[in-house]
Amino acid sequence: MAEVELPLIPLTEADAEDDSRHELEDIQSILGVEECVRYYPPNLAEVPDPAAVFAPDPALPPGREIDLFVDVPYCGTICGFCPFNVYPYEESEANAYLTALGQEVAILAGLYDLRSTRLRTVWIGGGTPSTLDEAALERLMGMLAGHFDLAAATEVTVEIKPQLKDLTEAKFAVLRDHGVTRISMGVQSVHPHQLRTLGRGHTAEEAYQVIDLVRGLGFPVNVDMIYRLPGETLAEVEADLDAMRGRGIEHMSWFPYVPHEGTSLARRIDRGRVARPGTRAEYFAMYSAVRERLAASGYHGYTPYHFGLDGRPCEYHVDRWRMPQRETLGIGPGAFSFFNGHIYANEHSPARYAAAVAAGRAPVQKAKRLTETERITRLAVLGVKFLSLDMDEFHRVSGVRMEEYYAEELALLERAGLVVRREGRLECTLAGEAFNNDIATILSTDTAARTRHPQAIDLMRS
Repeated sequence: MAEVELPLIPLTEADAEDDSRHELEDIQSILGVEECVRYYPPNLAEVPDPAAVFAPDPALPPGREIDLFVDVPYCGTICGFCPFNVYPYEESEANAYLTALGQEVAILAGLYDLRSTRLRTVWIGGGTPSTLDEAALERLMGMLAGHFDLAAATEVTVEIKPQLKDLTEAKFAVLRDHGVTRISMGVQSVHPHQLRTLGRGHTAEEAYQVIDLVRGLGFPVNVDMIYRLPGETLAEVEADLDAMRGRGIEHMSWFPYVPHEGTSLARRIDRGRVARPGTRAEYFAMYSAVRERLAASGYHGYTPYHFGLDGRPCEYHVDRWRMPQRETLGIGPGAFSFFNGHIYANEHSPARYAAAVAAGRAPVQKAKRLTETERITRLAVLGVKFLSLDMDEFHRVSGVRMEEYYAEELALLERAGLVVRREGRLECTLAGEAFNNDIATILSTDTAARTRHPQAIDLMRS
């Protein structure tokens, strides 16, 4: 692979005045941010009246389409890298969760006319829904079908873990009967030492068997992979790519590993017990290999992380990133939502979540109603994850001209070699794809540029 000079973003003149000896440096890098900017704005706050989140908003059209995310916060094993809101599976706790989930949906239906929105996609994850036993899985899917028109959705995705002990014909029958159209599973790596480091609890061979099993049952498959793992080499990433890309998998997601504060793997890295992830230059070589090898096998990358075979994307991901981003209603402990003009997070603790809904309250932990600046910024910060923005469309949906509103930022990003303007579009270069969070950081404004984006691990402490 040819040597590629990595982008360097110069400091502003104000920064240079503070310290003229500063060298050129990055505003952000893959080493210092989350693997993707999932939510915006980041400055959520306690809400005295959670019901206010669901008050009718005259600015939002009736009959709009939304996506539904269902958080099932249980796993058979808690992986060392995982920053999400997950707990060890216990049957009694799972049943209590299902009762609470039904109560939450009933409360929301009383506060907001859910029938006035159309369901476009559904993602059931968390957590690992396939950890639920057959009766609990049927109860979950039946409850959702009783409140939402799953049959009308373009996609219904359910996450599983590639462990044969948790997968039965009866479970797959439940999913098929309720209209599930995609199975998503985290494989993460095919290397035994990396699977042990991650604490996955499965082997590569078992993952291959599960992929073949699920595809043989007629379900399209998404596979999640992680690269830039502790001590990982480019050759290992290429071996992972070659192991996955010839299996006919319909969709793949490739995420660069970023240590999340509070996770066991991050602590082991900090203590020197596990090798550190690759440098920025090593990451760029890995990203380039991911993009090149998947493209050679017919996969189209439509975000820095997501690749559809023969150009077929996952519509749930399209809705989250492509401008204008579609609303997502999240239900369950720890679920995030972009809904009804708000960003909000549910109570993360299953016990606090259950107590809230048992008392008849919407289980909103923290929320933020978008200001006009945040609404505009969100369109750009998340939209750039789709690798290309139509600036005329940005004007239409935001009310401002991107080339004027972001004049200084775009000039900075162009000088850094992260974006180009071509025929009315703002397009990411290969470096801009790889270091997409750099772009999002530059486009975020005010407190957002200095505030950590919300993660489950942070909200669990509050």
